[in-house]
Amino acid sequence: MPRKKISLTAIGIILCCALVLVPMLSSILYFNTSVANKLEDHTRETASFYIDQLTNRLSAVLETLQGSVYYLMSDQNTKDIMYRAEEPTQSQRLLVEEGLSRAFFLGDRLDQNIVTGIYLVKDEQQYLSVLRSGIYLGTATRINQIFHTFHGCNSARDLYVHPDYPDYCYLIVDYFKLDNMSPVGKIIIELKLSALIDTASLTAIYPQAVVTLRAADGRILCAPNAAFEQALHTPQMDHIVDIDEKSYYHDCRQISPNRIFIDVFIPHSEIFEASNNAVKIYILFTVLVLLITLVAGLSIVYFLYQPLRQMLYKIDRFSMGELSVRMDPTPYQETERMSATFNEMADRLEDLFDEVYEQGVLLRDAEFKLLESQIRPHFIFNVLEQINMRCLEAGQNNICHMVSNLAQLIRANITYKHAQTIPFREELRYVRYYLELQKERFGEDLSYSIDIEDFSILDYVLPKLTIQPLVENSIIHGLEPKRGGGTVQIGIWEDEDAVYIRVSDDGIGFDAAGMDMDTENDPAGRHNHIALTNISRRIQLLYGEPYGLQIKSALGQGTEITVILPASPSEPQERMTPDAQDHDCGQ
Repeated sequence: MPRKKISLTAIGIILCCALVLVPMLSSILYFNTSVANKLEDHTRETASFYIDQLTNRLSAVLETLQGSVYYLMSDQNTKDIMYRAEEPTQSQRLLVEEGLSRAFFLGDRLDQNIVTGIYLVKDEQQYLSVLRSGIYLGTATRINQIFHTFHGCNSARDLYVHPDYPDYCYLIVDYFKLDNMSPVGKIIIELKLSALIDTASLTAIYPQAVVTLRAADGRILCAPNAAFEQALHTPQMDHIVDIDEKSYYHDCRQISPNRIFIDVFIPHSEIFEASNNAVKIYILFTVLVLLITLVAGLSIVYFLYQPLRQMLYKIDRFSMGELSVRMDPTPYQETERMSATFNEMADRLEDLFDEVYEQGVLLRDAEFKLLESQIRPHFIFNVLEQINMRCLEAGQNNICHMVSNLAQLIRANITYKHAQTIPFREELRYVRYYLELQKERFGEDLSYSIDIEDFSILDYVLPKLTIQPLVENSIIHGLEPKRGGGTVQIGIWEDEDAVYIRVSDDGIGFDAAGMDMDTENDPAGRHNHIALTNISRRIQLLYGEPYGLQIKSALGQGTEITVILPASPSEPQERMTPDAQDHDCGQ
């Protein structure tokens, strides 16, 4: 079963898809590897830059707050309030507040949106609000609760968060008497976490980024939910962490020399959001280009297929035997060349078909003529044998010789009846038998000679009945009308790759210039040239145009006919010579 062939349309579609998809997939692969790595590096740099900025800012805030603690420890007005048991007057409160404001709030290192209150709290639950926001009852309750909750805490480098007040964090430091270092109260600084951790610059780039604060001892100061708190409790967190089934890029800094850490979490989806959007746009653009390419390719295939379909239709008709079919002109250069080539091939095939047909007709006619000329040849041959025996018994040697030559000529025709070519050796036997018979007729008025340049030519082959009809033509049409007889000369030689046979006579000749080799009869009706045209046509059918006959003749000057044949040595074989049974005629 023959293998199914793929169509040109399928090949065109596959090539169009490959031309578009291969570069697209290669670029997406490059984009996802190279560009993704660059985006991740850019994210690291952005997160690192933001954490550094935030760390420096918080470090500056905490340093300023620690400076405010030292100021309150050393300020005389503050000492007077903290060392005395009496309730401070309003003027004393204002002096402390104004002094602290002059020392810190007039500068640019402390953001008033971060510090919501600075409080001096005594053990007797008396407190002094350095900022005016602490005059409300709710504030006093909150500060007293912070004081009692973190009564044992004393650190200027830690921050504390009360669960009831998650929006605030506190810096809590004991206030000592400097002379005996005994605590008399606490300095509590309240900070607003949302202002302390300003994420506006980071969330402008990564909207879902999360910033958290934690203490060195594991306390979570600021986290959005329990999942992040659990992640912050994990020791040695990697740069990539999973929280609530979502992947985050993580980075961390310590606010040195404080014991506070800042953690930043950036969703992986936001890191690659820009690249993913670019890939989607690129894929959409590629699909559009692919569709346009396919439409253009299919249009080209369609317009190209029209002449191809017409050409295939003509080829099918030609293959069914309609040799007259020819292709019409096409609008494309390539298909036009194919059409012209097909038409040239069809013309040549038609000519070859006509030539082969003509050759077959000629061969068939020759075969019919040969059959007609060989009516009951075996019977005639047997009769001639009987005549030959009677002549021998009667002592008629001349008649015996003639009958023997005629018998051998007939035997040769029978032996090579179906052969198209025979060796020169056998063809010359025919010629000799024929010349001997004609010599019996003309006597001394007829002489002949056969000259062979190289006897190896005798093993070459030539079309049967090539030389004998020429010799017969010379005798019948050249010498017989001439008084006094004449001479027939046969010369055979080889030159380069051709064999030449020249048959010449000194007969009456004829006007060779008026002879048309394509006609079967001389137009003047004076000479019968059927043999000449037949021989010429047979040679050209067998060997081609370069071979054939060359005729030179003029009235009263004789005739010279040259046969040109290719040098074709015969294959070695056992020769069946027609004179294998020559009879002695008593000569």
